[in-house]
Amino acid sequence: MAFSTPPELIEPARSGDPEAAERLIEAVWPDAVRLATAIVGDSAAGEDAAQEACIALYRRIQTLRHVQAFHFWFYRIVVREASAVKRRRARAEQEPAADIVTCDSSDSIDVWRALALLPAGLRRVVVLHYFEDLSSSEIGSILRIPAPTVRFQLALARRRLRPLLDDSRSSTIDAKEVRTHAV
Repeated sequence: MAFSTPPELIEPARSGDPEAAERLIEAVWPDAVRLATAIVGDSAAGEDAAQEACIALYRRIQTLRHVQAFHFWFYRIVVREASAVKRRRARAEQEPAADIVTCDSSDSIDVWRALALLPAGLRRVVVLHYFEDLSSSEIGSILRIPAPTVRFQLALARRRLRPLLDDSRSSTIDAKEVRTHAV
């Protein structure tokens, strides 16, 4: 699920209208929290990262060159802030994020634990691909890496996730199954 921000909210904010910027932040907040939480693996830390991303949006929206670039621009900010929060938390706690799960479903818990065991770079690619439904070229644009590298990282992540999520039902991981268990 990608950000679904109407262009009519972006242009006035980009032009310097502080009230428009606040309305834009209200519109992107739920998606920013969802994406940041998926990257960080904890809802409170995800909200912290989303808040930092929204502060950056408010401060830098006037530097956005084209309204059409907003979604990729904001994805990049959210991913960067979520990664920074995750790094700070890891240093502060010195514990893996795999222990932090706030879901009821055991399948969902397994997915979150498996994702938490991935290196940060692979986790970002998996979250953007499976949770945000972005293509490898879109992910490459956001993370500033080539699309073939994104596809390689997705394949590597699938290989690492398969034994962690393998059960008697299937040995393949598809987008629908990951999204279903992670929500």
